[in-house]
Amino acid sequence: MIKIRKASERGHVNFGWLDAKHTFSFGSYLDPAHMGFRSLRVINNDLIAEGAGFDTHPHKDMEIITFILEGAIEHRDTMGNHSIIKPGEIQIMSAGTGVFHSEHNPSKDEKTKLYQIWIQPGQLGVEPRYEQYDYLNRIKENDFIDLATPEGGDQIAKIYQDASIRFGKFQAGQSKELKVDPAKGYWVQVIKGKLSVNNEQATTEDGASVEKVDGLSFNFTEETELLLFELN
Repeated sequence: MIKIRKASERGHVNFGWLDAKHTFSFGSYLDPAHMGFRSLRVINNDLIAEGAGFDTHPHKDMEIITFILEGAIEHRDTMGNHSIIKPGEIQIMSAGTGVFHSEHNPSKDEKTKLYQIWIQPGQLGVEPRYEQYDYLNRIKENDFIDLATPEGGDQIAKIYQDASIRFGKFQAGQSKELKVDPAKGYWVQVIKGKLSVNNEQATTEDGASVEKVDGLSFNFTEETELLLFELN
């Protein structure tokens, strides 16, 4: 079973400094038909104005992943972390028992575009932690690489959930077949490009939920980048 979540159908808010598209219900956008998918709770596609951002605010018991598309984000938190996250890097913060953080666009002349992703953890009350890795040197043409897994690893973030996030980059005309667990759910988020997944068409910023299948069949009609989530 596959359902396409068209980019044009997402929730949309614009506060001037923040222009955001919400795949699932978030903040003032409420859609009972789209409250999340399995443990995947949030996929926000944010465009943050020059010098603007989210002031210090709290989180608890959530796996928070930042994936930069354009520009950069400056992160500070009460664990003492201070970093700049750029395209080609994956950041994950396990909020656990509670953490405060801020995120700002450090540039005065360039907007920041990113995906903010929340996954509900399988363990509550863990000690908060922060990880950030560069994945550019691991990208494989016409294949997927791991960004986050329950085990973590060398340049792979750890996530407190039976879930994984993979990044794929494929050229036009390529295809990819994956064997998957029919008991799990899969979310495809198209960063850019055009593809079919199990014969359903999706394009830039579209998402797709897939359940009760033992295989994923991708065909790429344009150069495409995508995120693939495996979810409990």
